[in-house]
Amino acid sequence: MQTVELAHGYALEVGAAIQVRIEDIDYTFGSQLVGAGEEGRVLVSTDDVMDRLEGRLQPGMIVSTYYLADDIYHMFNTRFESLTGDPRPTMVLEAPTEVLNIERRSQRRINCTLPARVDVRKTLSMEIVDITHKGCRITAPADTSETVRLAPSDRILLRIRAPQAPHGYIVEGQVRNVYRRGDTIEAGVLFDTLPETLKSYIESLTTNDQ
Repeated sequence: MQTVELAHGYALEVGAAIQVRIEDIDYTFGSQLVGAGEEGRVLVSTDDVMDRLEGRLQPGMIVSTYYLADDIYHMFNTRFESLTGDPRPTMVLEAPTEVLNIERRSQRRINCTLPARVDVRKTLSMEIVDITHKGCRITAPADTSETVRLAPSDRILLRIRAPQAPHGYIVEGQVRNVYRRGDTIEAGVLFDTLPETLKSYIESLTTNDQ
C-alpha cells in the first residue's frame, strides 16, 4: 500500500477519496489523492474538473482539503502551485504544514431515507440518507446546488419529515464536508443541540435497524 506523508506523522493512502475546496474562487470538488511530488508536494486528481479549473487558478491560492481516515475527519490548508496533464489531469499543491482532526464519529450511522428541507440562503429539497445523534448525511441531485452551492462551514436549518411520525423535526447545524459523486451531491452535517423529540426518533430508528 503506497501512502503519502502529509505533516507531523499523518499519512494518506494513494487513491483515497478527498474533497478539495479552492477558497479564492469558492469552488469545491470530489477528488482522489494521486501521490506525492518533490519536497512534499501533494498531487490530487482533476480528472472531471480540469476544464472548469484552467484559466481560473493562480499560484498561491488557498486550497482546503478534507478526508476521512480511521473514522475521523481530517483537513489541511495549503496553496495551489500548478496544474499538469501528464500522465493524468492533476493539481499540484504545496506541502501542508499541519493536519487537523475536525470530527470524530463515536456513534454508528443509521441508514434511512428521510425527506428534508434545507434552509441555506434559500430552501433546498434534499434527502437524509444516514443519521446519528451528532449529525447526518444529506443528498440531492447535483443541479439542486447550481444556484446555491453548499460549502463546508455553511450554517443550515433542517426541516425533517419523518414517515409514520406524528410531526416533523427541526434542527440546526453546520455543513462539514461536501462531495459531488456523478449526478449527486452529498453533504455531512454536524448538529448543534439535538431536540429531545428528534433524539427519541433516532433511537427508534436504531431499534428498527438492528
